[in-house]
Amino acid sequence: MDTEPPEPDDENSEDGESNTPTRGKVRGRSEDSRRRLRERLHAMRRGEPGVFTTLTLHETDPDPSTFKGWQESFWKRVRREYEGEHVSNLSCVWVLEPHTEGENRGKPHVHMIVWGVPYMDAQKLSRLWHEVTDETSDEHRKAGVDVESAVNQDGKLQSYLAKYMSKTFDGWPDVEPGDPWATPGRFWGFMGRDHLPVAEWEDTVVQLNQKQAMHLIDWLLDDWEVDIPAGVVPPTLIINCRGDPGERLLGLIDQIPER
Repeated sequence: MDTEPPEPDDENSEDGESNTPTRGKVRGRSEDSRRRLRERLHAMRRGEPGVFTTLTLHETDPDPSTFKGWQESFWKRVRREYEGEHVSNLSCVWVLEPHTEGENRGKPHVHMIVWGVPYMDAQKLSRLWHEVTDETSDEHRKAGVDVESAVNQDGKLQSYLAKYMSKTFDGWPDVEPGDPWATPGRFWGFMGRDHLPVAEWEDTVVQLNQKQAMHLIDWLLDDWEVDIPAGVVPPTLIINCRGDPGERLLGLIDQIPER
């Protein structure tokens, strides 16, 4: 194994993971955590080039600190390998999960979206990941990283990662009190956060009467194929859209019947 000491965590964002009203030891993934991650993901530019990757282990079962140290060392090597004349300012979001089935149940793996590059070589990434872990098998050296490149049209990559957050869990599977994985710490975060492709939004407040608001909400929910119970009137509606949100909203309002 050829590893490096992890750098301070100052480029990882605070994800706010907690199962209690006050911050404490993180044991599981809550609905609030999922919501915060989705909000962060969909705040990124929806056409930004990126690559979806998954880092896996075949033999070892490290503690959380060791695994996250490997992850940070891997990220530094990725930046050295890819940043240069044609690629700069890489950034990523990562999501930590346990395997929940089979012989790997309880072992960690991490999903990542790497922004700033349209393509990454799977074998090269597997080699970089293999070099910073305690894994020794040729299988891991050749296939320790899954890579899925995709045209990030209308936030496809963000939606792809969000589906991996579809389940909540109270704790890491099959661990006893005192096991390091009983309190693994952060389940998601960012690296290279100063270079994240954050979209520029503007807040537009429009006053509508109830009839107009229901018309607009019904139109949008029908367009999005979303159902809500009959008679329910959401007090507010937040719309994230491509382009200028103000212009988009004004275009929708023009279609609302007169008061």
